[in-house]
Amino acid sequence: MTWREDARRVTITVNGQRKSLIGGSFRGVPFFVEAVEDSFGRRTVTHEFPFRDDPFEEDLGRRARTFRFDAYVLGDDYLDQRDALLTACEDVEGPGEFVHPYRGVFRGICATGSVRTTRADGGIATFALEFHETPTQAPVPTEIVDDAEQVDSGADTALEAVKTELIEKYDTDGLPAFALASAEDAFKASVASFTATLAPIVSATQELATLTGQVALLTAEASSLVRTPAALFDAFQGAIAGLVDTAADAPGALMGALFDTYLTDLGAPVVATTSTRARELANQTALVGALKLVIAIEAARLAPVVPYESTEAATAARDTAAGMLEEQAASAGDTAYPAIVDLRSQVLRAVPGSNTFARVVTVTRTTPIPSLLLAYQLYGSVDNELDLVARNGTRHPGFMSGELQALSDG
Repeated sequence: MTWREDARRVTITVNGQRKSLIGGSFRGVPFFVEAVEDSFGRRTVTHEFPFRDDPFEEDLGRRARTFRFDAYVLGDDYLDQRDALLTACEDVEGPGEFVHPYRGVFRGICATGSVRTTRADGGIATFALEFHETPTQAPVPTEIVDDAEQVDSGADTALEAVKTELIEKYDTDGLPAFALASAEDAFKASVASFTATLAPIVSATQELATLTGQVALLTAEASSLVRTPAALFDAFQGAIAGLVDTAADAPGALMGALFDTYLTDLGAPVVATTSTRARELANQTALVGALKLVIAIEAARLAPVVPYESTEAATAARDTAAGMLEEQAASAGDTAYPAIVDLRSQVLRAVPGSNTFARVVTVTRTTPIPSLLLAYQLYGSVDNELDLVARNGTRHPGFMSGELQALSDG
């Protein structure tokens, strides 16, 4: 054993057995130790009370241990050793393994350090190092992103931007009533489609009554609302936002109804034969775009919270919602465009996100088999029997054969 190895060797007790370790080291880089200072204790808070001489010490657990070393490296290659220890201490992220010459092996991080190299002391570099003990958990807090909350916030931002842009583009000053007819027709068509697709899925009696009253009011006041774009926008969006119970109980059905509403024809564009008609066309285009965006944004808001039956269903819904936003972003102005694009990105990231859904797989049966038996063979129960029949469009559930579509799990 060389003098250098002997200087580095220390003996420690691990699990009742004495073991020898080669000196102090950090991330496998060895160093000699001149002196060691350890800090320890308990974390406490002292509480002092009026008219009492005895304080109360609140114990908050063990204090993190701190280890300070007066260390050095020496030899013909001491500069290489110095640089290796510097790299281990400051260039590698996170905690590492360090060998304490008297206490054994710990996980720690080099919090502070200094190095001194002099010409007079050639062949040696001295260090002052401070290590902090680190626990076994990750060195930094783990951030968990709530995708649904991000989409919800993004939807609110997009709605505000769309409303602002509608107000900027929509101008009714001095326009005669006939020049607002196209905008009024588009608005009524949206309300009618909205009612036809959403009313059948609203199960709460009070909510349905509220929706019916809102729709009647929107239709009756359409001619006046088209002169006040902000009020029109709020009224239309508010009718959708008011379906709180439906959104909670049947988010998938509500999202599907909004998809159908989005496809409604809101009227042919006005032919801009005069300056008045040109302004009418601009108003019509702005209003139709805003109404379509309200529908698309509210559908996107629901996309992350729908309990999809399969990954394929989640992906299809995500692509539909993202496609609607992309289509409207193409004609949006500078005010609304960034918010729409951001919302689209959030939806693509959130669905299916970290959620795990079943997948649609293909199973083959060469001879006819009853749907109940097939469901039991695939899932160990008959709970998904109706899904098998509906998914494959089977005319007679007693005879299922060929290549069949099924969910990957029950």
